[in-house]
Amino acid sequence: MPDEKITIRDLRKGDWYWISKVLLDEYGSTIGPIGIAVYNCLAEHANQEGFCFPSHQTIANKIGASISSVQRGIRQLIKLEIIRKSRRRYHNVYYLLKLDRSYRPTSNKLGQSDRHIGHIDRSDQSAGTTNKNKEKEFINKNSEGIGKTGDNLHELKSKLAEKMSMIGSKRRAAMDDS
Repeated sequence: MPDEKITIRDLRKGDWYWISKVLLDEYGSTIGPIGIAVYNCLAEHANQEGFCFPSHQTIANKIGASISSVQRGIRQLIKLEIIRKSRRRYHNVYYLLKLDRSYRPTSNKLGQSDRHIGHIDRSDQSAGTTNKNKEKEFINKNSEGIGKTGDNLHELKSKLAEKMSMIGSKRRAAMDDS
């Protein structure tokens, strides 16, 4: 048998994206393969701030499903509060929400929800660059002058919208100049 040259994946090239393990662990059986595929497609399109705006047709083409299946999958993801959808001009904008585990094995009774207990989330203590650390860094960076770091979601959203409109006006000005 001749020596076959194999190629292993190289995460340094940027041909990858992150999704939370919670999606499969907690929601996988509920949302099914279409929901998982739709979420993965949204995650692939999402920017560092966690939002994207692919069309239903684009998602359907990428995952090999019908537009109606994509729409059902999106409705289910919204209902389960995995994503949030808003409308901007001619596009739907999808926000990938932070997924928390609703059940932890460290609870007094196995399967008991401990969201109300005030547990310490030890996943924040990882070293290096993780999605959670990037999220905290983004919130801290963009909440200067607000007083609270990330607690006031409404103010953060308005500040982000303000930034996005400034970027859009700069693009329009650049297009007008050319």
